[in-house]
Amino acid sequence: MNKTFQKVKPIIPLSEFLDKARKVKSFTSSNGRRYEVQRIENDEMFFLRLDAKSEEEWSMNLKDVYRAYKELEDFATINFKPFVPITHSPARGLLLHLGLIQ
Repeated sequence: MNKTFQKVKPIIPLSEFLDKARKVKSFTSSNGRRYEVQRIENDEMFFLRLDAKSEEEWSMNLKDVYRAYKELEDFATINFKPFVPITHSPARGLLLHLGLIQ
């Protein structure tokens, strides 16, 4: 059974979202994958997947994650595809970590 996720608060402004996201040091996806934030440059978050065999650094644009949060009603990972390439699960994990969806 797939778990559904939904917004838990009224939409927060982009500036508040970016402030919250910039404070994150690590987060976990909804399926238990752990991520460690390396740095944020401009609005791009760079992170490592701690459970992966490789030390490949991933990145996602925080403004695109915010746009997904603002526009989506169904937070299935596949629905993040138009907003963030490849990093669908980390994007949803970040929104969960920030308490913006449950």
